[in-house]
Amino acid sequence: MRLWSLPGPSHFLDQAVAALRDGCSLLLPVPAHGLNGLRKALEDRLHFDGWNVAPVVEDDGGDPVEQMFSALGLDDGNQRRTVALLRQRLDPGQVVLVDRVLPCSWSAWKQFIGEYEIASRSIGMCERPLIVLFTEGVALLEMPQTAVALRALAWNNVVGELDVLLFVTSLLRNGTRPGYELRLVGRMISRLALWDLAVAAYLIERNPEDLFHPAVVLNDALRELGMPAGLDRTWQSGGLQCFDDVQCAHPFLIVREGDAQQELTMRLWAAQATEVLPALELQRRNLVRLMRGLVATPIDVAGIRYCDLNDMEIGPLSYVAHRQGLSDNIQRTAEKLKRLRNKLAHLDALDAIDVFDEKLYQHSTTDD
Repeated sequence: MRLWSLPGPSHFLDQAVAALRDGCSLLLPVPAHGLNGLRKALEDRLHFDGWNVAPVVEDDGGDPVEQMFSALGLDDGNQRRTVALLRQRLDPGQVVLVDRVLPCSWSAWKQFIGEYEIASRSIGMCERPLIVLFTEGVALLEMPQTAVALRALAWNNVVGELDVLLFVTSLLRNGTRPGYELRLVGRMISRLALWDLAVAAYLIERNPEDLFHPAVVLNDALRELGMPAGLDRTWQSGGLQCFDDVQCAHPFLIVREGDAQQELTMRLWAAQATEVLPALELQRRNLVRLMRGLVATPIDVAGIRYCDLNDMEIGPLSYVAHRQGLSDNIQRTAEKLKRLRNKLAHLDALDAIDVFDEKLYQHSTTDD
């Protein structure tokens, strides 16, 4: 599945096009590492939608106005090249894409886009020539505030778990894994790789059991894929991103720093809990069905009176099953469910044998 067909990135392009329709030039800041192809994706989208898109201007570090006149072949009429003259020479409604504005030339482009925004205000929204600047590695704090004819749309909190799950499962479906295992593996890869689809693609090729040792498998990924130069705990380097509204560090940074806080294990736990806890609840209900008719109610457990077995959590059910000498199958089932539930409740990740136990995901659909 292509990046730009995923919900988050696709919505990002929708937002960019909507801003242009509102007559706003755009700043599209992206990190130095972790994203390729945004300019091409937006350019293709604009062509598809019928926009008048000028040839792409590749920033060469020179004066922005001079670059624009030269790259676009604009006639200056032997006048001094200024922002105002540039706006006049561009076609009404035309969109100019300026690619790869780096920190070393950002100051000049920041001044340029501010002046261009002011020069655009006197033109109707549908007639304004618009400029889109793609910055790489420029800090978000450097971005100017939204103005009448200018918006900034940062690549932050764009790719979320749903996107990575769709990407991962679209590739995993080529195999023969059962549905429950497909969901589990997809969830674990999504939580370990986060927004980095290259890391996700690497993890897809590993044995599922390797995912239960996140520090080891991600260290292998680091050696295979390499540490991006300059990656640190900043957004602009690509080391920090909001992922489903939570700021997270890139997994390679955590591996390099030694993961003293066991963050990778917690991400693995979160992935398991998302899939396993609902399965445990369904198994609890199955256990209640097995015990009904064998246990009289009301019944007192640890000072609490239960009038219905369905009101009991797994722990009390296990206690009752043992105390009343129910069948070995019921006792073993109750004990196993209690053990798994307690581990997850204490934020402990489960091992592969427990997580991939097919019986855990089989349940009756009979109503209580």
